[in-house]
Amino acid sequence: DNIQYRLVAAARRDRKMSILWETYEPDSDTGEDLLTHEGEEGGVVVEGQLEVTVGGKTWVLGPGDAYYFDSRLPHRFRNPGKSPVRVVSANTPPTI
Repeated sequence: DNIQYRLVAAARRDRKMSILWETYEPDSDTGEDLLTHEGEEGGVVVEGQLEVTVGGKTWVLGPGDAYYFDSRLPHRFRNPGKSPVRVVSANTPPTI
């Protein structure tokens, strides 16, 4: 798989949020069909360059850059680079 998600406290059934360690391999993305779901999400890029599209606007974020948005807005994540991207993210309510 080109995108890996490691969920903190995955066995805990009463989680109120998801905290993830995400790895995007080169040229991977969440798909051309934009994602939407209830809640909010945010994250910080730890390594690499992550392209984030939210509500029709696109940004390229690097290490130390962060994002935060209403998850009901159509969104997509993509690694346009040649090295892996690593992100620590959270969303509520939990979707994973």
